[in-house]
Amino acid sequence: MLKVIFVSVFIIAVVFSAAAQGEQVRYREGLDITLSRTSVITMITVYPGDQVYSVFGHSAFRVYDPENGIDWMYNYGTFDFTDDFFVLKFIEGKLDYYLDVDYFPRAFHFYTNVEQRKIYEQILNFNLEERQALFDFLQKNAEPENRVYRYDFIWDNCSTRIADAIDKTFPALIDYSAYRGSGESFRKMIMAYLEEKPFINFGIQLVFGKPTDRIPKGHEIFFLPIYMKQAFSAAIINNGEAETTPLVFAEAMIASPERTFQKKLDYPLFIFLSVLIIYFISFVLQAGKNILSNSNPAVLKLSGIVSAVCEGFVFLFTGIIGILITYLWFFSEHRVTSFNFTYLWCTPLNLILFIGVFLKTKSSFPKKLFISLTFLSIIMCAAYLVCIAAGVQHAIPAFFPIIIFLIIAGGKKLIALWLC
Repeated sequence: MLKVIFVSVFIIAVVFSAAAQGEQVRYREGLDITLSRTSVITMITVYPGDQVYSVFGHSAFRVYDPENGIDWMYNYGTFDFTDDFFVLKFIEGKLDYYLDVDYFPRAFHFYTNVEQRKIYEQILNFNLEERQALFDFLQKNAEPENRVYRYDFIWDNCSTRIADAIDKTFPALIDYSAYRGSGESFRKMIMAYLEEKPFINFGIQLVFGKPTDRIPKGHEIFFLPIYMKQAFSAAIINNGEAETTPLVFAEAMIASPERTFQKKLDYPLFIFLSVLIIYFISFVLQAGKNILSNSNPAVLKLSGIVSAVCEGFVFLFTGIIGILITYLWFFSEHRVTSFNFTYLWCTPLNLILFIGVFLKTKSSFPKKLFISLTFLSIIMCAAYLVCIAAGVQHAIPAFFPIIIFLIIAGGKKLIALWLC
């Protein structure tokens, strides 16, 4: 029985593999395929998943033509994760994505059974001539010399490329103006997808700059697949006729695995708020040693150690993040990380203050240096709070315990340096 099962599974696997390879061969040799009248082109929207790369969802084209034996998925969201310089290219904003053509049933199985993600399909209301034109564009775009593009998180991704393909094939044919979007900024739209991943949200908000704080205009709303799906549902085709023709002929959820998203606590806020409270308590204990004559020396010593550890942690953390922000703003090709006012308190200068936590500054020059940098740090934190109050850039709650910490620690250091 085991042998029979093994042979059966092996045969099925070989047949499936041969069929899949057959699809790929037909694709590579099929640049001149003429679609039949039974063909359809749909937009596939894959809902968010658990992995970091999948939290914002995914969009792709599906070309289905049973007479030609075609059921292909055109996927602009493919990248080479095995690239030795993947992380470096990602940080530099030089990561290339490419258009991949896959057998749709195989992709469907992966998204629904492996990643447990919902799939929504919208049949595009194109006639045969229009379907052929879009299909030819996709085939041409999938050729090795055309398939690679420079990925941009907002303005050029797997989702925006779908609308771009339609607009390049049929300029000014589709009218999306009926869809108004959410009315929120890029940043807030992105935050809504990260409620399950508070640490990732915290990191993203640290490095995002002012360009993400404006409301998307026109096609910019397409950078998130769910919003583009909604825009397609409301779009019409400008065919010159009095009666409007909807872009989407029919639509439905074709896969709905059972999975639920749960909003998690804001762990970064909890961590930094705890650090601030602990630091404040140690600060009060140290400040009250001259008032409380019966202060316990052991308690005072412990509070001094705790205070130094808290200062070292915050100064080191904000200093390292400051280096990252410096690189992303001034040296990388990312547009979303420019003009980042978080740089006012997440600055590399904090690394010098980190050194000052453990360094005796009795000589004149280091003392003046640390006084100047500490005073500058307080001014920069205050300037950031003014910017936030004026609506220049959005800040998440987890930022404020760190900023308050820096102001208190700076004030404490400033007083200590002046007195010593």
